[in-house]
Amino acid sequence: MKFFFNIIHWLSSQKHAYFLFGLLFIIPNCVLFFTELLPVTVGIASLLLPLAFWYAVLLLAKKPGIVVWCLLPKVILDGGQLVLLYLFGESVIAVDMFLNLTSSNASEASELLGNIFLVIICVFFFYTLPTLWLAYHSIRMKEKLSVSFRKKWAVRSFGMFLVGVLFCCLAPLQDFLFSLKNDIYPANALYNLYFAVTKSEKNANYHLTSADFKFNSSRFAHADGKREIYVLVVGETSRAMEWSLYGYERKTTPRLEKLNGLVHFKDVITQSNNTHKSVPIILSAASAENYGVIYDEKSIVTAFKEAGFRTLVIANQKLTTSMIGAFYREADTFIDMSSFKTGSYLTSLHDGALLPYLEKELKKTDDNMFIVLHTYGSHFNYHERYPKEFCFYMPDKAEGIRASYKKELRNAYDNSIHYTDYVLSEVAGLLEKTGACASMLYLSDHGEDIFDDSRNRYLHASPIPTYYQLHIPYILWFSEEYRDIFPEKYQTALAHESVPVSTNSVFHTMLDIAGVRTDESDSTLALTSSAFTVRDRMFLGDHDEPVPFWKMGLKKADFEMLDKWGIVYDKDE
Repeated sequence: MKFFFNIIHWLSSQKHAYFLFGLLFIIPNCVLFFTELLPVTVGIASLLLPLAFWYAVLLLAKKPGIVVWCLLPKVILDGGQLVLLYLFGESVIAVDMFLNLTSSNASEASELLGNIFLVIICVFFFYTLPTLWLAYHSIRMKEKLSVSFRKKWAVRSFGMFLVGVLFCCLAPLQDFLFSLKNDIYPANALYNLYFAVTKSEKNANYHLTSADFKFNSSRFAHADGKREIYVLVVGETSRAMEWSLYGYERKTTPRLEKLNGLVHFKDVITQSNNTHKSVPIILSAASAENYGVIYDEKSIVTAFKEAGFRTLVIANQKLTTSMIGAFYREADTFIDMSSFKTGSYLTSLHDGALLPYLEKELKKTDDNMFIVLHTYGSHFNYHERYPKEFCFYMPDKAEGIRASYKKELRNAYDNSIHYTDYVLSEVAGLLEKTGACASMLYLSDHGEDIFDDSRNRYLHASPIPTYYQLHIPYILWFSEEYRDIFPEKYQTALAHESVPVSTNSVFHTMLDIAGVRTDESDSTLALTSSAFTVRDRMFLGDHDEPVPFWKMGLKKADFEMLDKWGIVYDKDE
């Protein structure tokens, strides 16, 4: 008790509060100093520059607590940064993290927040609340910072700032290009917020910037009078290493393994570990290398519509402010299953619920059709993604996001893959029943971390990806009729099973399968074309710049897994 009163007495000085506020404001910087791969000089500067800045700012009032309360958004930002560091172990709040706040729905948000609630509470009670209480205490004190103290520390803050600048100037000597917007918190976080707001505005204006766009689609191959149906299934959070089709020890994909006409591509890397970027790349001619075209061009739905196909989209994901919903609304028929009542706003239908709607639409007409099915796949909470009869691996209920529940989480995740196997085989079965020349392409938008190694990483969308978020399943299925009419397409796909490929191939492969040519088509990216060309695979960086995926900050454990699964990358760089 005496120790507690001594602390209170020590804090009853504005000078002591002033120094403590400065240190509290750079707690995120101190953590980032150890987590970020910065040269020592830049690392020191990342501490000195913000500390000098905050000490100067705190002098704006005779009671520094007033300044702290004026900087409440900064205190909240710091809390979010500390939660992020707990989740992913590194990196500043990224552009994608800000965008996820607007593109996530209530169900996704509640699932995640419910499982990290304890972390949020800890940050609030051990950082945010004490900081604000101390600020309130500072305001209530009669004592004020003297004029001489403020002048003295204004000079010292300026001197400290100059030393920080000097350390930044030494960065080129260590072959490092220093940038305030990338390397100093909170300047980098605020720049990312600005970038996110700008990007949101571009998303919102998509209907204007793409209004006059035309693919000029045409057909270069037909199925000799037969009906044609081509289906693109967009999966969610599925990783190839959990599919027995890819060699996983558990039999998670028994139906697909027995499916005639199936081709599975083994070396596939996603171009983004965020749904709001990965799926638009899948649905358009955009890629990490030319992502900017996404705001001026329309989606694959319109490309097929221009070629004379009736277009249908059935989505089981809740579509909010991302461009995905805008793409889907280009279809002749859009069935948004997320709008269906499930008894709770926070729960979603199982993916099997889309099958009756698909069957009904297939029977409506004899038109050639292009169909997009957007599934909920293996998105957390995993045990909510499948019905009870798919509880193959037990126990599958985890009480929270902790490494101690890894067994339960993996069991539930594997059950969700088993259910995906069922849904995809049922889709193929419905296509077979039509007797049409049909094909189905499935891939996942990204993978997931599930406490796989000593880093204890979990979930996806981290600023720095891992192998587990990058390596995804990618399959093509061709009906018997398609294989009879276009045997060369099927054989070419088989020949490309082991080539390195990424998600930007989908647009071009899907069009090539259907015999559709557009102004944006690139046969060198089509897995069913003999012109397919192997190239370096890029990852879409946080500021929408293309970066070779192996240069995205992967760790030794990630490269070990890349080697284990035979994923190609440039080992000389």
